Amino acid sequence: MKPYLAIIRDSFHAALSSRVLWIAFVAIWLVLAALAPFGYQEDLTADFRGARDLENRSRLRGLLAQGLKDPELADTAVGRLAAAMPEKIAEELADVSEGGETTLRTSEYADALNKCLDDESWYDKEAWASTLRLAELRELDELPDGELDESMRRRRARLRIEAAMPGVFATRSAKSITLTYAGFDFPAELAVDKTRFVGIINQLVVPLIIDWLLGFILIFLGILVTASMIPDMLQPGSLHLLLSKPVSRSMLLISKFIGGCAFVFLCVIQLVVGLYLVAGLRLDIWNARLLWCIPVSVFLFSVFYSVSVLAGMRWRSPILAIGVTTMFGGICFVVGIIGGVFDGFVTGPARIKSIAVVGDVTFASTQGSGLIRFDKDSNEWVEIFGSDAISMDRIIPPVVIDDDTIFTARTKGGRMNPFGSGSADLLVLSADNAWEPEPSLSLPPATVRLYKAADSLLTLSGSNLNQTDIAGVLAAAGEESAGESREEKTPQTPDLTGGLLGRLSSMLGVAPTGFTSVLPRGMAVAPPRVLILSASERELYLLSRARLLRLVRSEDGRSWTQAAEYELEGDPSIAGVIAVSDAVVMVSRAEQPIELFDSKTLEPIAQVDLSDRLLPTSVVGLGESRFMLLTSDGRCRLVIPGVDVENAFILSEQVGPTNVEAIAFHAEQNLVYVAHHTDQVDLLNADDFSEQGAISPSLSVWRRVDKYVIGPLRFVIPQTGELGETIGSIVSGKSAITMRDASGEEQVVRYDILRPVFSCSLFIGVMLMINCIYFGTRDY
Repeated sequence: MKPYLAIIRDSFHAALSSRVLWIAFVAIWLVLAALAPFGYQEDLTADFRGARDLENRSRLRGLLAQGLKDPELADTAVGRLAAAMPEKIAEELADVSEGGETTLRTSEYADALNKCLDDESWYDKEAWASTLRLAELRELDELPDGELDESMRRRRARLRIEAAMPGVFATRSAKSITLTYAGFDFPAELAVDKTRFVGIINQLVVPLIIDWLLGFILIFLGILVTASMIPDMLQPGSLHLLLSKPVSRSMLLISKFIGGCAFVFLCVIQLVVGLYLVAGLRLDIWNARLLWCIPVSVFLFSVFYSVSVLAGMRWRSPILAIGVTTMFGGICFVVGIIGGVFDGFVTGPARIKSIAVVGDVTFASTQGSGLIRFDKDSNEWVEIFGSDAISMDRIIPPVVIDDDTIFTARTKGGRMNPFGSGSADLLVLSADNAWEPEPSLSLPPATVRLYKAADSLLTLSGSNLNQTDIAGVLAAAGEESAGESREEKTPQTPDLTGGLLGRLSSMLGVAPTGFTSVLPRGMAVAPPRVLILSASERELYLLSRARLLRLVRSEDGRSWTQAAEYELEGDPSIAGVIAVSDAVVMVSRAEQPIELFDSKTLEPIAQVDLSDRLLPTSVVGLGESRFMLLTSDGRCRLVIPGVDVENAFILSEQVGPTNVEAIAFHAEQNLVYVAHHTDQVDLLNADDFSEQGAISPSLSVWRRVDKYVIGPLRFVIPQTGELGETIGSIVSGKSAITMRDASGEEQVVRYDILRPVFSCSLFIGVMLMINCIYFGTRDY
């Protein structure tokens, strides 16, 4: 081994004597010096930041206008806030009360509210006694004014304003981060706390720096420096001297190959260790996983260097070796672009997002804002609404009404704006009408979900929960339920479309004709929010801003009353999933343990640890207090009661297929529908999870091209660009990243970790074998 170690050591010495290496060193030191002054400050969230904080601006104006106009509200919380508004805003509110249009910008309302943070003359303890005060506000109210610093006092004022006008403000973390540079504050603050700030740095910023500096610049420089190593070795005097030693040709070449990686190793170790120290000392982020970028980056370089070695042996020219390697990098880049286009425009839009089963017919909504139905005769998904990668529309997941009918809706422009570009109609699809969508009632503004509750339909619309009769919806669509006339069941609600009442009702989000608001007075559904109904459809469970609520339907079915409440710990801005199974309610949120509650009292029963790498994306109740949880790694796991310990639950290993997109439980069939690998669906028995059937649709032409041409091409040609996802996963410690669109919906983007590693490893192995055979069979 000594001769080979000597060759590797000589390669390190040669790298250190290179001017290009020292130029790279200086560049790295300058980059680290430029990053070193970055710092941060963490403070309590107080100031309102315009449209980003005022989620429902129409409701804000409506509440203030109502508080200013109605004498009975003068001594209420909203009335006192309205009276504290500046003259300019008060004049607009008066115009709004009389049916006028709004002309002031949202930022002016935010500025007015920020002034209220400094002057709390509007506050009255009795007026705020009837508002909903979360735990943080209750704690601050209990502290004497003398114990509050300026930051805590302004935070308390903000919470009081939010309590006075529920459903208006976006949910933000209790603390916010402000970046600094050389002691100077950046003009804008980040609306995240320290935990999420660390996630942003680890998942986005650091991988981006690594990708550009290590994945492009240093790779190119490394090829420039090392391209001459093999041609120089093949010079008659140099090669003969090396072969005069008792060494194997193959081992000699591999030693040279390892030594050639010395350049990148020396650069990478400085950059990565420097980033680690800067993140730790300046941002207080000591992430040891960052050091794994060193071997990954050297591994990435070895892919290109294996090509450079072969070209150097074949032509013995550094220039040609650089040219061939550059051409190879261009091929990898082009194939990666083509693969990305197919992922974004062919496979991505076709991914199943939700499933609804009507009798023996399966419907699904897709990531591309499409609605599809599986046709058994043709063995393919039939498009009701086409999937499009650039579609700005939002499809509301279909809800099953009976064995022949489903309801859904399509909101134009809904992905960019929860209100869309106009009113959306509720769509009725029935077997009698060949599953063609038939428009019915106009939905309330900003409707994002539909739920069936016995003979009624619920809509989650902005901060409101509205209800209408199902028979009335069918009647409006030109269909009648059995045994009931259209006149008997058409909803009778006041017409609020005109006049002062209609104007304020519209701004406050009051349901339009055909719908009635069913939330208890003063309650609003604040984001992040998720709602689920029990099997009886007479109880609903609501997770809103870290509050778990149980609402019970009245006997006449016209209203819902709050029966229980539990306030969860942790950041209220963290989204979660919820399900109910018999007497147990399960809640799972990111970076929090799985929590289980009594379905009647909402008292905690148990907690189950979930790996920090996994994010909960969906959950369904399977009966008998069992749950199936879908996580961000595309796998399903069971949360089931323990056998030996009472009120104990356990998390099982993987159940069912991999690459799962969505899950749904059909109680009557006792089947779990598991959508996986884009648009395939497995039907699993809910008891033993054995496969009872499957949907394997025929592929379209472009899907065939992707599967049989692009897929193998991406496997044969190493996708070095995708190693950035591997780095992102390693550094962040997560299996996926979540992105939230303007409508509030979250999309999970999974890291493809293994495919690029396996593809690149196979390529390096094959290239080294070819290099060794070529070097061993040529007479130099």
